[in-house]
Amino acid sequence: MNEKNIGRSLSSAGGYLYQEGTVYIILAVLVIFFAILNPTFLTGRNIYNLITQSTYIIIAGMGICFVMISGGIDLSVGNQMAVCGCVAAILMLETDLPFWVVWPVCIVVGLVMGCLNGLIASKLKLFPLVVTIATSEVFKGIAYTMTSSKSYSGMPDGFRALYKTKLLGLPLDVYLALLIVAATWLVLNKTHFGRDVLAIGGNKECARLSGIKADLVQTLCFAITGGIFAIATLDMLAQQNMTSATTGPGTEITCLTAAIIGGISMKGGKGNVVGMVAGILVMQIIANGMQLAHWGTYAQYTVKGIILLLAIGFDALKNRPRPMVRVRKEAAQPQKK
Repeated sequence: MNEKNIGRSLSSAGGYLYQEGTVYIILAVLVIFFAILNPTFLTGRNIYNLITQSTYIIIAGMGICFVMISGGIDLSVGNQMAVCGCVAAILMLETDLPFWVVWPVCIVVGLVMGCLNGLIASKLKLFPLVVTIATSEVFKGIAYTMTSSKSYSGMPDGFRALYKTKLLGLPLDVYLALLIVAATWLVLNKTHFGRDVLAIGGNKECARLSGIKADLVQTLCFAITGGIFAIATLDMLAQQNMTSATTGPGTEITCLTAAIIGGISMKGGKGNVVGMVAGILVMQIIANGMQLAHWGTYAQYTVKGIILLLAIGFDALKNRPRPMVRVRKEAAQPQKK
């Protein structure tokens, strides 16, 4: 291999690390840092806690993949989780409805809320950011109205079996998260719908002119996001065994930050599922490490906010237009003898 080929290989590797591999470097650095800071970080018990506490965030992150890669954003999903969690708790505790009926009911509720966001954004040609800020307040009002600001706890054992039952030493919801990650990867990478999502995120107008039903695909992405967040809510409820109108909000910021760290562009049309999972692990490791270091809750909020700002800045830096190479006229013209 000559020097030119070596240089190209190094340049290609450097480009990959800059565009796609940054999150894995950050992940490795954080593991080393917190392992040095606190010896209990790499103990089996803490790793188990880290994995089990990340499952519903990973599931939720798969929902964010669809809406962000399609060029949208959904800031209402936190309050969607509050609505779904309260619906599930009320159905199980006040109506004695079997938990296996509660699951599809809550997923449908999530799909409807997500579809509503998509229809408003696509049909009225409004920015998804503005739409979901508005619907977030609507969903918050619904959650508080349903619960009258009450908390619900003591979910049925059958419902909690998703978290309490273990297979090969891990709760069943870990395998549920892996299944949803695999399904999301297959849909986005191996289906016609996934290619349409990427095309719309890259350039919605060009995608429309090429025959893609852009409004329909965008609406479906919002609906899928709502449905997946409903599943994440049910997993969270099985873990925590309680819910209220305040349970869920804040998850959207964690997922949004993880998505940007993981390589999903704020502009859409770019991103991958594995990077998203790595981004979520980065956020969870930071939260876990700060808890082990006995940092206060308020300090954790500050750190997460700073990370989000840095992630947005880095995303803008990576995706800024490259400067055009200017060619002089005299260089392009044949020289006079």
